[in-house]
Amino acid sequence: MGAFKWLGIGAAVAGASYGTYVASTWLRYGHPRTPKPEAADPLLERFMAAHDVVERHHVRIEAPPHVTFAAARDVRLDSSRIVRAIFQARALILRTAVDMPKATQGIVEQMTSIGWGVLAETPTELVFGAVTKPWEANPTFRPLPPEEFAAFAEPDHVKIVWTLRVDAAGDGGSVFRTETRAVATDAGARRKFRRYWSLVSPGIIVIRAMLMPIIKREAERRWRIEGDDVLDARAQLTHAIAIDAPPEDVWPWLLQMGCQRAGWYSWDRLDNGGARSADRIIPELQHLAEGDVLPARPTGSEGFQVIRIVPGRAIVLSGISPDWAGTWAFALEPLEGGRTRLVTRYRAAYPPNVKMAVALPILRAVHAFMEGKQLRTIKHHAEHLHAS
Repeated sequence: MGAFKWLGIGAAVAGASYGTYVASTWLRYGHPRTPKPEAADPLLERFMAAHDVVERHHVRIEAPPHVTFAAARDVRLDSSRIVRAIFQARALILRTAVDMPKATQGIVEQMTSIGWGVLAETPTELVFGAVTKPWEANPTFRPLPPEEFAAFAEPDHVKIVWTLRVDAAGDGGSVFRTETRAVATDAGARRKFRRYWSLVSPGIIVIRAMLMPIIKREAERRWRIEGDDVLDARAQLTHAIAIDAPPEDVWPWLLQMGCQRAGWYSWDRLDNGGARSADRIIPELQHLAEGDVLPARPTGSEGFQVIRIVPGRAIVLSGISPDWAGTWAFALEPLEGGRTRLVTRYRAAYPPNVKMAVALPILRAVHAFMEGKQLRTIKHHAEHLHAS
């Protein structure tokens, strides 16, 4: 009985949340949010300046813009189980066939195969558009020539545009963005679309949101750095930071890493036995060679072995976990103006199993917490060294 009680409570909470969302969306219809300056899209404005609804999503990606854009173009909607489930749920609710785009080469082919048109394309942005009657059980998406799209006003239709866009982040990385806008062509269509959007938009929003981690993973997987060739990884964690100092002022801090050495520059109470990581260059620790071991703990000899070193540019360490094979790479990329991008990447190879499926989200969060602190500390020390 206890389980059924909690299931009932959960269903009630979910129902109340959905009802609140529907009411809120109904009231907000026709009052789209103004984008932040960095999200403004002049190309999209050409096709739809005034609109009834808008949804925007973005994600930071530690890969160059051209790599991210290529990954976005090649993404497949059917690659996500959640997205497939949403299409199936819509078909069940509307009592129609599943209209999942065919699994072809990528999202451009998938969208054009079901009626979307490409209104504009640049090296960093794609704009899709179509007119339709989305409230119908089996809506038909009709493409229009780009020069006719903005002026289209045939009654009882909705015009929809959405984008795949990549912005340079200024430090070698990128920001992927997607924006969806829609506007009804007359009062009758507006009434029907307002009801449809209020009820169905959660699924549409989830589909757009699910694109974010998929594209991030694929772009960062495609972007190769030193050490990626060591093993065929199932999981990969990439972090990066821009440092206002040249690579030669960052490199010494990497050479002396490790417990029983200069420390890891992270949360010392957690990974260095409470001993404070060095805030100076230690001359006797500036000689590192392949085969050397950087101790992982304040005591004992177990540690990360140096399996590759590219002087002044990269250090690749082997992992120490008994549950998977891993590599931990540190790479320096020169930036304009005498700056440096420090990239770290942990890659793990392991057989698929329930244990890793459960543990991986936790490991990602812990690694991001520790790695973020490490990168910020190295940045601080390198910039201070450069300034002095």
